[in-house]
Amino acid sequence: MKRINLVWCVLLTMAIGVSSCMKDVSSRDEEKIAENEAAIQAALQADSLGSKAVRDSTGYYYIIRKSNPSGLKAQIGDAATIKYTGYTLNGTKVISSTEDNKTEFSFPVNGGVYWPGIELGIFKLKTGEQATLYLPFYLASGAVDRVNIPAYTPIRLEVEFIKTRTELQQIDDFITKKGYTVSERTPDNLVIVRANTVTGDTIGIGKSVNVKYVGRLLDDTKFDENTSSFITGSPNTIPGFDRAIRKMKKGEKAVIIFPSKLGYGKNWTKSILPYSPLQFEIEIQ
Repeated sequence: MKRINLVWCVLLTMAIGVSSCMKDVSSRDEEKIAENEAAIQAALQADSLGSKAVRDSTGYYYIIRKSNPSGLKAQIGDAATIKYTGYTLNGTKVISSTEDNKTEFSFPVNGGVYWPGIELGIFKLKTGEQATLYLPFYLASGAVDRVNIPAYTPIRLEVEFIKTRTELQQIDDFITKKGYTVSERTPDNLVIVRANTVTGDTIGIGKSVNVKYVGRLLDDTKFDENTSSFITGSPNTIPGFDRAIRKMKKGEKAVIIFPSKLGYGKNWTKSILPYSPLQFEIEIQ
């Protein structure tokens, strides 16, 4: 989803404050920000719990409708799962997590993959809680027309925070789901599940190797498949992939799994979201 410059400016306010950011917005944006604020204030007056609304420094309001003091807080890099429905302030439904026959939506916390208001708002909630977020346009769909959301539209978002999982929990859940027997696991959670037994020395570092592989996310979405030759220890190789290859032997097959710190970290790729653990089926040829 493309975002206007103002969105990135607003996110930056988490570190440097709102006032410096607002110096860069256009006069039209400033006018719309004021209009959004007035519209949200009117909506809060009509909301039965509007008096309980709390304003965040970035400009959105939130109301906790169902509290769960024993719930968990999301941490940066976790996979947060929510249910949500979004409405214009006149009550028209415009977005929902139930699209594409799904009832829930998961995203990497602080990964920058969705509306900034959702990514900011999740830090106000604990698992099991329900809330209403009143989002100005720059924390919602922005200053351009969307399919069913006009430019500069403030949004009321009803959110339920279902669960949050660390990358380690995601990896452990995946191993359990697949019924894998782990052959080797390093302290930083590089996991090797060997499929056959081969004699001989491990590949080691600085060796030319030919590898057939299929790369997938932990939901089994395939993002890459190839047969490639490379030198182990090369700086342009994914660290988890390279380290696993060094531990294997020629002719060996395995599934390897590793967290994002051994993969792409908080960076985007075409098919891989920030903070994504990865799996590879590999064969050393």
